[in-house]
This record gives sequence, C-alpha cells and structure tokens, in this order.
Amino acid sequence: MATFGKMFFAAATCAAAIGMIPVVAVAQQATSAVTVNSLPPALRAAVLSGNSASVTAALNTLSGGNPAQAAALALQVVSAAEKLLASNPQAAINAAAAAVQTVQASAVSTTSPTQTSQVIVTASRILVNPQVVQVAPAVVAQVATAVAQVASTPAVYQVSPAAAVQAMANAYSAATSPAVVAAVPTVTSTVAQVLTTASQNTALASANASNSAQVTAILNNSSVTVETTQQTTTTTQTASVESIAAQPSFTVSPN
Repeated sequence: MATFGKMFFAAATCAAAIGMIPVVAVAQQATSAVTVNSLPPALRAAVLSGNSASVTAALNTLSGGNPAQAAALALQVVSAAEKLLASNPQAAINAAAAAVQTVQASAVSTTSPTQTSQVIVTASRILVNPQVVQVAPAVVAQVATAVAQVASTPAVYQVSPAAAVQAMANAYSAATSPAVVAAVPTVTSTVAQVLTTASQNTALASANASNSAQVTAILNNSSVTVETTQQTTTTTQTASVESIAAQPSFTVSPN
C-alpha cells in the first residue's frame, strides 16, 4: 500500500502543480451536497446495487434521450459515488463507470462539456483510491481509459485545461498501478497512447499553450509547474497536495 501511495504521489503532484481554475472549484461546491439519498429513487437503487449496467439503464431511462439531462444525472451519480468510497468502494467505482460511459457519448460531451468535465474529474479522484483499485482493478482500467479519452476531447478540455490535465494524470496513475496492470496488462500502453495523442493535439494546444509539456510530464511521472494560457490571459498557478494516501486532494493558491 505504501508503494501504491508513493506512485500516486508523483502523478498527483504533477496534476496539482498545473492548478485548478474557478469553474472546477465552483462545480465541487455545487455537487458537495449530493449524496446517494438525494438521487432519484431509481438511480439510488441502481447505485446501491453496485451494478454498473443497472446504473446505466437508470440514467438512460431518466434522461429520456436528452443529452443535457444525461450529463446532469451522470454528475449527480458520480458525486454520490464519491461519498461511497469509505463504505462501498465497489459500488463507487461501478457507479463512476456508468457516469463516465454516459458522458463519453459525443452528443452528451458536446452538449454539456462543463458537466462532462466535472464528471471525469470526480471519476478520476475515485480511480486513485487504493480501496477501489484493490477491489475492482479491471473496472479501474476501463474507467481510466475512458477518462483519458474524454479529457482529451477538445470541447471538454477547453472548459478547463487544468482540470482535464488533472484527470489525465489520475487516469495514468491508475493505469500504471501494479494491481490494475495485472488485471488488464494492456491498460498502461492504451492510456499512454491516448495521452501521447493529446500532447500533440493542436486544438488542445490552442486552449493551453503548455498542454504538450504538461501531458509529457505525466507520461514521464514528473512534477512540473507551468503557465496556463486561457484566451489572451496568462497566469501562473501553484498548488499543494494535502492528502494522497487515501485520496488526492488539491488546494490551489494563485501567485
């Protein structure tokens, strides 16, 4: 467990050093009150069942084919799932898997990129929880790959480059853990390929001039402090990691 924690420290430190922009902080505050009990009855039952397919079915039924509604419900699910980490890590990762699968649909991510960003950032925190990796390494591999793919989608990335890179860092950290690699031997190379492609994506570079350097640092398991460019304003942000052993926590203090 100690080795596992140290491995996460390197990737999470890299993500933390990039910084978090206000849209994500606001999102965390907005979803902090979401619990399993606050979910619609059908979703609550599905999440508590610990069955990812049941959660997906409930999301599809309640959204009624409306992409914006699907994104909103997926965000509620993954936010509630994070509250289950201590008591039911298996249910937490299965619910997160369903939420990420929902926003992975292009109709959802392009219609609601902000909520999609919030979903993958929350799911990425669930991914690097040691209990989750212990009980469901194969599911972690699946979700890590999906999170990396969604994070590198231009529409989602542009909402918050810092949040997207943080999600990538957590996804890669999970994808390189021994337990996850043992369960799905190809996961590291799969996620690495997604990130390599993202590092060369000109659309992502237009939203964040430091994209290539940041993603390369993730792949090299390095820590880097960079300038994040958004539109015409360039600012430098620093961050400190408060807790990694159980779950990463990021605190940002602008210079």
